[in-house]
Amino acid sequence: MSIDTIILFAGIVFLIAIIPGPNALLILFTALTKSRLLAFSNIAGVSLGFIVHAFISAQGISLLLSQSVWAFMLLKWLGVAYLIWLGISNIRAGINLSTLKLAAEPITEQVAKPQADLAGEKVAKSVAASTRLSKDSRALANDFMKGFLTNMLNPKIVMFYLSIFPQFISQQSVLADSMILGLTQAIVVSSWFLVVIMMAEKFKSLLTNVRNARWMNYVSGSIFLGFGAKLAVTKL
Repeated sequence: MSIDTIILFAGIVFLIAIIPGPNALLILFTALTKSRLLAFSNIAGVSLGFIVHAFISAQGISLLLSQSVWAFMLLKWLGVAYLIWLGISNIRAGINLSTLKLAAEPITEQVAKPQADLAGEKVAKSVAASTRLSKDSRALANDFMKGFLTNMLNPKIVMFYLSIFPQFISQQSVLADSMILGLTQAIVVSSWFLVVIMMAEKFKSLLTNVRNARWMNYVSGSIFLGFGAKLAVTKL
């Protein structure tokens, strides 16, 4: 595969990436309401999804899915259900939101304590740190899977790998070319989403109060529901 082919493919992928869709909305919402780190986890999941799509396409499974009405309809409705679930989850989070946890920790006055109290405090801090690390790990894994599933359960991505993708593949090296292009797409899209995250951070101050955060949940949830409804009525 020539470098010119890769550059052309990267250009097409970039133009598709900058059109707002479920992947971009998920990452933007995570960056605004949670943290940049969890948004990075979304991106990692989306990127893995592109590589898996490329591998599936190379094995001819995408073509098989498109030719099986039942299989393709199942994929479509799984995507619809997932987008609706994301929408409802965000709206419920907005309804239940009562306080917004900020990163800043309260300043406590330093007071001399007995050795026994200090030892107990160290143990408590160690347990708290371990618990926090476990929660952080689960949050990263959860947002990674959200990114991965949002990408994998999108029938339009399958259509991309059926229509545009094969035009760049050589019949003599299907698997190698597919993986190169899948990795290229992952890199290009990830780079664009990194820009989205950096821009989102500039507006994060708008969400330092509960009211704004609640409305962000409502708006993003409604948009996810809109994506789901649009996919449901779209003939692929």
